[in-house]
Amino acid sequence: MNTIAMYLPQFYKVPENDKWWGEGFTDWRAMSMAEPLYAEHKQPKVPLNDFQYDLLDKETFLWQKDLMDQYHIYGLCFYHYWFKNGRRILEKPAENLLQWKDIDIPFCFSWANESWIRSWSNVGEQNGWVWANNFETDEEHVGNGILLEQDYGNLEDWTEHFNYLLPFFRDSRYIKKDNKPLLLIYRHEDIHCLKEMRKVWDELAKSNGFDGIYIIANFYDGTAKDFVDAMLVTEPGTTIDRAFSARYADKNRMEVARYLSYDTVWQKLLEWLPSSTAQIYFGGFTNYDDTPRRGSAGTVIYNDTPEKFKVYLADLYAKNKAYGNEFVFINAWNEWGEGMHLEPDEEYRYGFLEAVKYAEKHYTEELYKYTVSDKQPETDMRDRQLSRYRQEVRAFSNWLFLQEQNADIATWLMQHHYGRIGIYGLGELGRHLLTQLEQHPFEFLCCIDRNAMGLNLDIPVFLPDEIPELDLLIVTNIHIYDDIYDELCQSTDKIMSLESLIDAMKSES
Repeated sequence: MNTIAMYLPQFYKVPENDKWWGEGFTDWRAMSMAEPLYAEHKQPKVPLNDFQYDLLDKETFLWQKDLMDQYHIYGLCFYHYWFKNGRRILEKPAENLLQWKDIDIPFCFSWANESWIRSWSNVGEQNGWVWANNFETDEEHVGNGILLEQDYGNLEDWTEHFNYLLPFFRDSRYIKKDNKPLLLIYRHEDIHCLKEMRKVWDELAKSNGFDGIYIIANFYDGTAKDFVDAMLVTEPGTTIDRAFSARYADKNRMEVARYLSYDTVWQKLLEWLPSSTAQIYFGGFTNYDDTPRRGSAGTVIYNDTPEKFKVYLADLYAKNKAYGNEFVFINAWNEWGEGMHLEPDEEYRYGFLEAVKYAEKHYTEELYKYTVSDKQPETDMRDRQLSRYRQEVRAFSNWLFLQEQNADIATWLMQHHYGRIGIYGLGELGRHLLTQLEQHPFEFLCCIDRNAMGLNLDIPVFLPDEIPELDLLIVTNIHIYDDIYDELCQSTDKIMSLESLIDAMKSES
């Protein structure tokens, strides 16, 4: 699996930012001036050793390349800003990299094809983008507030755009699929002339030795798009829009517009299945907090840790593998103003980068969740989920039957002289079991979970490769018990699934 990290080329001084947001503005300023909006809010973020680099400095790219090599990041996807009449901004880092042939960083572009506007703009539903409304000023209240206008022009404009990109496409480091340069388009549905533009670009690509151009479109509704080759589920935006669209989604946390659990967002991200049979890339994210740019109008996803990220990322790799994808797109390499960064910081150091190596090594262990048979992947996955739910409902039903008969699991375990108990897996079944067992005086009680470091429990938690001496290990992931048994039987032979335990109790009753 080839991990491609989204890359923000905004960390250097440009006249437009000076004019619109204040002299010397970059995301470093937004990040540094961030303030916590409530007691537990972790702001401001601080890069490791407070390294606020300049993207015009070649040493910055050498440092980033070294990190990519150490932590197995395959490539970077630069945001590309091309506006009406060929107006560009933030283009210098990619242009410099093109000249620095000695820095072997695979890269591609994502065309961020939105107008830039002020937050007070009356541009309405034109899908404009406000870079940093937290830094809004009262200056330049002229016209409709459009800072850089997006317009797609005609054949001449499309040709000019392609010819600008051509030297990048020709570079051996530019990422290609089937001899087609990869180009992401952020809002392809806004391009009314995409069919015609695409045809021109394909012809120009073929005349320059390629087999066409490979366009990946961002999307949010799960349906196939015309005139593109594939779609990318960009996260966490897609899941937020789908599952948490309301502002002030958490009424108990009114300091920010959206206050969302990291675990909940990732779980919804992973469980979502598209209805389209088109080529779909499933994206992921490190963490998210855009309050440095947006203030109280922002979104905070809380309780993120590298330990959680590595587990979820392994699942994301497996899901992409099941859909035949060779690329996994991660938000982001350096979106410091939105709290999305693989780059090291003072809090977690290199933790999020290390998670990539973990996921690369362990994602095959999660393939059983997404393995494709002769059916379409989404059909196969739904069948697996349905089978899992049926098995868990049966276990819950038998568990409730025992309770109605005044038989509880803790008492049965103690009667059978099981004093040192381990619980494998903290899903729904695992949490219910833990709640019951914690109320009884066992000699030793612990949990075993791949996300051991990400769990905040009052009892010991261990990784699967460090199981302590136990009288019984109860596996609550009953739908994959055989796989877990095969993995753990070398460490302990005292293993039983929760389902088998409940059945044994029921037979005795």
